[in-house]
Amino acid sequence: METIKRLLKQEKRLKKIRVGILDDDPEMVEELKEYVDLTVNFECVFSSTNPKETLMALRTIKLDVLFLDIEMPVISGLDILPQLEDLKLRNPGIANLQVVVCSTNGNVGDKMFLYGVADYFLKPFEMDRYWRAIKNVKTKLMGLGLNDLDEKNNCFFYGRRGKERQRLQFDDIICIEAKNEQSWIWLDDKTFIEINESFGDILTRLPKSKFAQIHRSFAVSLNHVTGITAKHVYLSEIELSRGEKGKYKYFDKWIEDNVITGYLNTSSEVRLKARDDHEPNVEIG
Repeated sequence: METIKRLLKQEKRLKKIRVGILDDDPEMVEELKEYVDLTVNFECVFSSTNPKETLMALRTIKLDVLFLDIEMPVISGLDILPQLEDLKLRNPGIANLQVVVCSTNGNVGDKMFLYGVADYFLKPFEMDRYWRAIKNVKTKLMGLGLNDLDEKNNCFFYGRRGKERQRLQFDDIICIEAKNEQSWIWLDDKTFIEINESFGDILTRLPKSKFAQIHRSFAVSLNHVTGITAKHVYLSEIELSRGEKGKYKYFDKWIEDNVITGYLNTSSEVRLKARDDHEPNVEIG
């Protein structure tokens, strides 16, 4: 039975969408890798700043998505695109490869779709443009799912075998705790759902834009975080320990991006008042 469980877990991991990145700018490679790491069921298995190295890798590697730069010295993205069809015939591991082109040149956009790329966008780009590209890739690889049509469909159904399954919205989850080969999904400080799936497997099924691991045994809903210190995370009245500094970088980055300096003031002497005498008279007709 344990052998079967391990094989099933391995099969789940193999179903992840495997991503490669080719860009001659190392900073862009690192930025895209961070985005991929935040994408549920996507994993970066190859990255390079060297087109020749990438062409060699495409002969043997298993890959579902390639982020491809166009403007590169010696061998450009436009040199690589025509070779992909031949490489797909030689290597079944890239037979369904979807290409997302990233470029600083807006004049090559028409050419991209002649090669059947999944998407094309200009650099620099905002994160929402990345997510649009990911949706296009997922549609081509797997078809359009209900969760893509409406995020309200993001939920679990839990319950015992043969019994009615209850709906659990992701927004109702405050944190997930690892319990050996099981997981506890906490809804408040006294209520949890015991799940017969490992902590790691549960995390791969939750949106990384809403949940982040903070400790080897805990992941939290970012919407429910009410306070932080260097060593603790607070979820209303719940206090959880933070893991080793720098180990859970996405939670640290979320905090860093959203920190402002200030303190709460409460005073009976100061009131926010409408100052009619400072405003011009405006008639709305």
